[in-house]
Amino acid sequence: MHRWFFATDREECEQKPEEDELSNASEAREAPPAPPVPTTEWPFCVVYHHPLKGNEYVAISGNCPSLGNWDPKKVFILAKHECINCLCTCCQFEAILEIPRNIDIHYRYCVVVHDPQTKDVYIRFWESQLIPRVIRTCQNMLKRCDTLGKPHDDDEANQVDRGWATTETILHLKIFNAPFSWQRQKQRLLYVHVQPMFEVPENPCLEPADPLKMVSSETRLSRNLAQQKRKGETRQFRLAEIEVVNLSAQNPLTSQPRFGVRCGPEDMELFHCSIAFPEETLYRLDLYTYAHKAGSDEPPYHYGYGFLMPDQLLDTEGSARVKITCASTHRPLMEMCVRYLIIRPLPNFRCDLSHSYERYWRKNRLCMNIGHKGSGNTYRLGSDLVRENTLYGFKQAVLANADMVEMDVQLTQDAQVVVYHDFVLRFLLQRMPSFEDLLDNQDLLIFAYENLNKLMLLAMGGSKRKDLIAVPLEAFTYDQLKQVKVLRFAGSKGCEMSCDRMLQEQRPFPLLFDLLDEENLSVDMGFLIEIKWPQMTSVRRWESGSFKPTFDRNFYVDTILEIVLHKAGRRRIVFCSFDADICAMVRFKQNVYPVTLLLEDPHSPVQYADQRVSVQKFAVRFCDSLQFLGLTLHANSLLNKPSTMAYLRQINMEAFVYGSSTTDLDIREKLKRHGVRGIIYDRLDQLDQVGEELEGDTMCTIDSVTTRRVIRETEVEEWAQKCGYKPGNSITVHNIYID
Repeated sequence: MHRWFFATDREECEQKPEEDELSNASEAREAPPAPPVPTTEWPFCVVYHHPLKGNEYVAISGNCPSLGNWDPKKVFILAKHECINCLCTCCQFEAILEIPRNIDIHYRYCVVVHDPQTKDVYIRFWESQLIPRVIRTCQNMLKRCDTLGKPHDDDEANQVDRGWATTETILHLKIFNAPFSWQRQKQRLLYVHVQPMFEVPENPCLEPADPLKMVSSETRLSRNLAQQKRKGETRQFRLAEIEVVNLSAQNPLTSQPRFGVRCGPEDMELFHCSIAFPEETLYRLDLYTYAHKAGSDEPPYHYGYGFLMPDQLLDTEGSARVKITCASTHRPLMEMCVRYLIIRPLPNFRCDLSHSYERYWRKNRLCMNIGHKGSGNTYRLGSDLVRENTLYGFKQAVLANADMVEMDVQLTQDAQVVVYHDFVLRFLLQRMPSFEDLLDNQDLLIFAYENLNKLMLLAMGGSKRKDLIAVPLEAFTYDQLKQVKVLRFAGSKGCEMSCDRMLQEQRPFPLLFDLLDEENLSVDMGFLIEIKWPQMTSVRRWESGSFKPTFDRNFYVDTILEIVLHKAGRRRIVFCSFDADICAMVRFKQNVYPVTLLLEDPHSPVQYADQRVSVQKFAVRFCDSLQFLGLTLHANSLLNKPSTMAYLRQINMEAFVYGSSTTDLDIREKLKRHGVRGIIYDRLDQLDQVGEELEGDTMCTIDSVTTRRVIRETEVEEWAQKCGYKPGNSITVHNIYID
């Protein structure tokens, strides 16, 4: 057993109280200076059982200055030594650091990539368990040598996760279903290898500017690395790391083999690239194939090559056509289409290594009751209308003892994060229907004529569809949305709240920033935040009659994440989305909150075009390879195939469930027995589910001259019924004087 020396000065677990020898006169004197903090040189030792590549090192981070105060850019890189405790090829990493002895020292080990030219580090893997390793103040007998990824005798179960984008950029190259454009060649099974190449100026002597971008970092090198630098020893420095996973096979995300990965019609190869300098990096794509009569031990031959240039990756997402040249004749051979996604780091928030809930879920926690859109889809209960995604609906879920509430968030034109479900607002073209029709069919939102008209709706990107104009929500500013009026609402159940305040809580389009405020919703109420992003369906149309999004994905996700990271505090947060790329961006832009991938009902006649969402086995492998917390499944996925939950448990993934059938108590009990972590359903406060969900979509109209009288009469009648006003009284309704 490997043992370290004992500390020379044995320290007490508890400090002895000092005797009171000061007289009353001495108490009046000036207070003596604070005593210096006691410190000790403490040896750290860890064994890593996996080979390191390129410029990878093992480092340590903790809650004191010598350990970097959890800053990922101030980790201490350990010195490498040969392991003497085993016969394997693992390595041992050591360092002696001065630590304070007046506090418990918490620390974690991590694997980092160190760039000696820019002095920057990138977190590759790190111990992400909720409770880090600890050195108690009363601990003098040093621990045995740690093992990265394995717990110590008195530590919690360790977990090693992938890092996140600190200052580097993550690029996803998606080569799905053999996207090759064959010309006259006979189709063959090709293997693709991606090699990043750093683009250097043609004549560096004439370029005074350094092509490498310097970044701020205070990484401390161990004596071992300093000696390597003085001796002139060089290692194979890699400014880019490429890993790949085949979503159609049972393979983890790992380094690509020498001759690439198979890209056949049934293969879905996802290349995960961590790039330090994306603007100066190009990618060489080498294609290999096997001869028709090749032996089992014969390697493939080089079929062709192509280059993916940086100027082809200008947007956050898209597709690029790469021309493939024959490897032997160097003549044009064919083309291939490569889809890509660029994940940039958060610009205004910096995550650290202190804690993470990305894959943490307490095992003994009971199944959670999660309010769908607060109190559920908009429904009618008698004469009351309870509206979805409103502060009133979320408070109803709180009163029903919900554990979490699910909400839909998206951005307005002025980048305000509002809570609303539909991608479009539908404006009526004809005159206002009667009050009875509104009560029976749908909810109606009223926009002021001074702010909108039909010509403006068309200029904002709206399109005529039969008897209405559909306008994307992202075309409206928040100032336009917050002025909207509602015709129907739920009456007050007591005298504790005025009608004006009650109606304010029932307005649509609340801000996510306001909902995170503890004064509105208790911090004990968790949020399941669905990030809305329209997708193409299997029939090649945008879902739910939406439009092609105009926001940049990075800006869109950054805006939402920064609000949550700054405002959530200790509130439990889980992100989810039907868009696989949105989930990947949330996962690699931060390391605090977990993310789950939403899947559609397998019985739905129209599915998403993205197979990572429409095909469950691809979705599971995608989430597992990128280390999501789990999936949010439709109830039919588990009810029709109960073995799905067993497989998710086997790969340490959690499951949440939603669907219209979850309103049934027997269905919920059955799903709980399957072991789901949370059930999302409507009307948590009603065991009998007496509320009647509205059949039609939410409609909008403009308060024009022809409709103003009908709207006023409807408002007066609703206020008289819900707030006790009698028709004919002089009241003020939504800033409109009525006599």
